[in-house]
Amino acid sequence: MNRRLLSVGVFLTLMLTSLLAGHHNYCTARNELTADLNQALAQTLKENRDYIITQDTIKTYKHLRQTSGGQVLIAVSDERFCHHLKNKRLQKTAFITFDVVDNRYRNQLPDEHVICSDTLMVRDKHAGEILALKGYARLSAASVFGMSDQRIPAACMISAFLWAMLSWLYLRKKQEEPEVVTGFGGLVYSEADRRFYTAAHTPIRFTPMQQQLMLLFWNAPSHSLTKEAICTALWPKKEDANDTLYTLIRRLKPIVEEHTDLKIVADRGRNYSLEINKVEN
Repeated sequence: MNRRLLSVGVFLTLMLTSLLAGHHNYCTARNELTADLNQALAQTLKENRDYIITQDTIKTYKHLRQTSGGQVLIAVSDERFCHHLKNKRLQKTAFITFDVVDNRYRNQLPDEHVICSDTLMVRDKHAGEILALKGYARLSAASVFGMSDQRIPAACMISAFLWAMLSWLYLRKKQEEPEVVTGFGGLVYSEADRRFYTAAHTPIRFTPMQQQLMLLFWNAPSHSLTKEAICTALWPKKEDANDTLYTLIRRLKPIVEEHTDLKIVADRGRNYSLEINKVEN
């Protein structure tokens, strides 16, 4: 795999992991705050279910809704509700809203700077009305993000930038180093890419096993190997690899002869050599 692609791939993986983990932890923190509002509202209603909002407040609400001709949302600061909140930051900005459930009622969505509980439908016996109650807390997305656990996302992001910096330094150093390229009989081997090329610098596609055998030939003195040396290097746990070696050589020969000026020569079945293919006139 190309080193640059590998570096970019690892960087993007770390960054994506950081973003996904950060978003997940943000959503988890927001859900925990919503659950806190839910339990506080339930506790408040449990303590004083029969008398929640005064009749005067409800009359004022209906009058405002009638005169405005639109949706009206009344917020009530309730000490009992704030007291039941476990999160102290919520206690400072929490409040309860109510709506009278009738033919004009519609569940109003909160703005982006608040967190709200689920809607609870309660019948107020004194007012004789069904009320839709919600608990709210004013918290910006940045505040919720700051309250979430971002240690793992931060570690992934720092790792991504460290990886990017180290990869850049490594690739820059590699560019400054002279590339080691050796050639023989129209076959070229690049140490940097660890690949074989033709004389025209076209990559030669070898199978992994063919690549290993070609490297053995390439690094051997005089490019010659005994059959035993090849079998030991390629199939160390196989007792008799003669047939496997014969098949490998048979399939490798036409590839070598097609792309280079070389050929694989067998010497009485004991040695194999990579030699220049002399074309007779």
